[in-house]
Amino acid sequence: MIAVVLFCLGCIGYMYLRWHFSVFRRLSIPGPEPNIITGNLVQILRMGQLDAMLTWGRKYGRVFGYFEGWTPVIAVADPDILREILVKDFNNYRSRKPFPLAPRKSLGLFLENGDQWKKSRTSLTPAFSSGKLRDMFATINSSVDHLVCNTDDKCNIGETFDVYSLYQRLTLDVIGQCAFGLQTNVQTDENDDFLNNIRVLFDGLSKTILQPLVMLMPFVSHFVFALKNIVFLFGMNPVVRLRNQMREVVKIRKQMGNDNIQPDLVQLMVFPNSDGKRKSVVPMSDREIVAQSLTFLLAGYETTSAVLAFLTHVLATHDDVQTKLCQEVDEVLQDKKVTYELVNKMTYYDTVIDEVCRLYPTASMIVTRVGACSRKYKGIRFPAGMAIQGNIWALHRDQEYWEDPEEFRPERFATENKSNIRPYSFLPFGAGPRMCIGQRFALLEIKVAVCRILQHFTFVKASETADKLTLLTRGAIVPRDGVNLRVTRRHSI
Repeated sequence: MIAVVLFCLGCIGYMYLRWHFSVFRRLSIPGPEPNIITGNLVQILRMGQLDAMLTWGRKYGRVFGYFEGWTPVIAVADPDILREILVKDFNNYRSRKPFPLAPRKSLGLFLENGDQWKKSRTSLTPAFSSGKLRDMFATINSSVDHLVCNTDDKCNIGETFDVYSLYQRLTLDVIGQCAFGLQTNVQTDENDDFLNNIRVLFDGLSKTILQPLVMLMPFVSHFVFALKNIVFLFGMNPVVRLRNQMREVVKIRKQMGNDNIQPDLVQLMVFPNSDGKRKSVVPMSDREIVAQSLTFLLAGYETTSAVLAFLTHVLATHDDVQTKLCQEVDEVLQDKKVTYELVNKMTYYDTVIDEVCRLYPTASMIVTRVGACSRKYKGIRFPAGMAIQGNIWALHRDQEYWEDPEEFRPERFATENKSNIRPYSFLPFGAGPRMCIGQRFALLEIKVAVCRILQHFTFVKASETADKLTLLTRGAIVPRDGVNLRVTRRHSI
């Protein structure tokens, strides 16, 4: 009798899995054939997420379906459909796809949805206004002073070094000071505890088996979170230490009050109506403030340092681009100090950064949405509740929109050529109301950092410099093995 019951249950389970994994067939959406147990997860792990998205996009078209374990996802690289989802029909697509290992509460702006996201976005947007960026420029420039000194040390030694490591220390220093008023030693001490906690956290994201395990079997997420909580009790996770640091910052700010404090992200969250202009803003709880702080700290560290690394690799491997950029730096600055106004006059620099962001859209894998209601675009049905992944990696390499897409050509973004770019075919930071809130801050930091280095040094390709970087996806897209090169001196400091 027991055997019969088990057999019947097995048959029911098998039939359910066959039905579940046939959803894209029923929707007439093409895509790779899923395994009845693992979906397409094994293929993604074997191919790498970026290669999988590009290969499947070229094989099945700009809209295809795949399974992240048991979770069905529709990948979209069609500019018209992306415009509908990200911008025109935003009220239906306000939510992002859940992240497998995200906490259940206090997600931070990037993973929040619904009214909680709207509340947070309203509170945080003023921190990245043009006026605030001008106020933060001096702090950014001061942090870059340390970067220039570190680069000078590497130049004097004359050996190959990993510039990505220097940029990680810079971006952590900048976001720590500009957003939270944290004075750190990350640029002067390679063994700084704050820096090591961040690095351990991100190294763990790329090496842990928990994420694919939860994707494969969503029901085990409860056990995973229970295990994480036990680990937290013993202080074995760097997130705990970082969160404790953020709590201490919030506590100190509340004790100090709102007088004579440099306005930064934490101050805006602790005292949202300090200027008397935002009386309708609902104050955040301490838990929300800590979550938002940690989210911005991690995002500001990872994505910006990766773009800087990719930009530097491009300059080291494209002498003509670096020469032209150095000429612009010399012409605009004319031995003057870098200022907010001068750095924004460098138009060729803008085209170079845009092309870097096209080839290496660092934050593109978080361009995801989930619809509250079903929609149909171009005859394709997008069911309510199904995850949608903006396939930006494939979109930026689509030959219909980009001639010779694998070639680095900054002139694509020159003023006279911008009209040739298909709308919504260039989305390195997403689009619409959920577009990256810190985009302008990150771009300013990038421009100041490399501009200051090129005032004095040239990036040189070494024997250890890879012609093609090996990439790693751990939320952001980063150079797996760093960027190894040398620098030579142009002008003395």
